[in-house]
Amino acid sequence: MINTFEYQLLAGAAMGLTEEQAENLIDQGADFDDELIKALGIDFEQFVNVSQALLKLTPAVEGADNNKLYNAFVRPLESGGYLALIQKEI
Repeated sequence: MINTFEYQLLAGAAMGLTEEQAENLIDQGADFDDELIKALGIDFEQFVNVSQALLKLTPAVEGADNNKLYNAFVRPLESGGYLALIQKEI
């Protein structure tokens, strides 16, 4: 089972949206299929499948509150550091 919200945030980042813009689309109930097809030529389900396949190719990062390693898609934070949008323990 996927966390739809996390993948919507990742899709927003992939489309060049800020986190706030992506959250606004989510809050408005926007159809991410339409947005992704316009931006990337794939629907949301295809985006999730591609993202899951590519996740294992991301660099290993250490969890902020533990010593576990994760493959993760990250977004830089204005305050410094990074936020993991999607992560999977290695």
